[in-house]
Amino acid sequence: MTKKKKAPTSWDVARLAGVSRSTVSFVLNNTPGIKISEETRRRVLEAVKALDYKPNAIARSLAKQKTEAIAFFVLDIANPVFPNMARGIEDVARQNGYTLFLCNTDGKTLREVRYMNIMLERRVDGIIAGALSNEEVSKIAQKKNIPLVILEHPRLPEHDVVYADNVKGSYEAVMHFVELGHKRIAHITINPESIIVQERIEGYKKALEDAGIPFDDNLLKIFYDKVDEEKAINELFSLPDPPTAIFTFSDFMAIQVMKILIRRGYRIPEDVSVIGFDDTLANLTIPALTTVSQPFYEMGAKAAEILIERLKNPNMPIQHIKLPTKLVIRESTAKRR
Repeated sequence: MTKKKKAPTSWDVARLAGVSRSTVSFVLNNTPGIKISEETRRRVLEAVKALDYKPNAIARSLAKQKTEAIAFFVLDIANPVFPNMARGIEDVARQNGYTLFLCNTDGKTLREVRYMNIMLERRVDGIIAGALSNEEVSKIAQKKNIPLVILEHPRLPEHDVVYADNVKGSYEAVMHFVELGHKRIAHITINPESIIVQERIEGYKKALEDAGIPFDDNLLKIFYDKVDEEKAINELFSLPDPPTAIFTFSDFMAIQVMKILIRRGYRIPEDVSVIGFDDTLANLTIPALTTVSQPFYEMGAKAAEILIERLKNPNMPIQHIKLPTKLVIRESTAKRR
């Protein structure tokens, strides 16, 4: 049986380079305030290459009091909203020398807290949360003095937050209907306790008000648990004056609505126009879905930038950054007949 070759150590690098072990550490860690000659630096790096030396990550993190790792708590990685956020975070993290841990929480408080404790044990430097089910993680972060950046909600004053302009996004969606001549405009949404839902309802109502269209409570369908698009369509099209346009909380919801309408013989957009929100699956539908595009990649990248900046400067002011949305007009909207 072949004996396993022992991995080289920093002592081996030091002996080969003809320097002290602390000098090896200073070179590899780019220790600030320590002057190393270019000749010494060259000898150390050549010795590292010759020995194929791999620094011990745990030892380095203990020495530097940081792991150069951050975590992203995501509600559901299968939801097409989150992969672009994760990509934005990972790109910025990698560019700054950080490793990213991905934690799928399913929006459950116990799982969020469990992951929080695991990440604390692994000594991650900071955490980005793609929304939180409640404020328990925030309390732990404050108690343990670990930076936390929140994506979308809750908008807690003690933490940095990056979010999309939901009010403007929904306002522009409804105004697009108005410009096409629609006056009976429905909105289907979920969970009114969510600040995102509240903001999109606010934009919906404000657009109606600015267009001089009276708000009709019968056209606002809010589901407190699971969205039932079938029930919403039943109620909307049982009205004496049914809607000619429907704005939904998400692309997924809009796609479900379109399927139901088509199955019932309605033509989209000739009979009913539909707009979603997110721009995740919108270009894959027939007809292609008009939607409000959220800057998911930019949101993730900005959250990572803020987190890394705070790790360097813990006392910088708290930031709440609102990023713009954009209405993307495709084939699911048309002038009212």
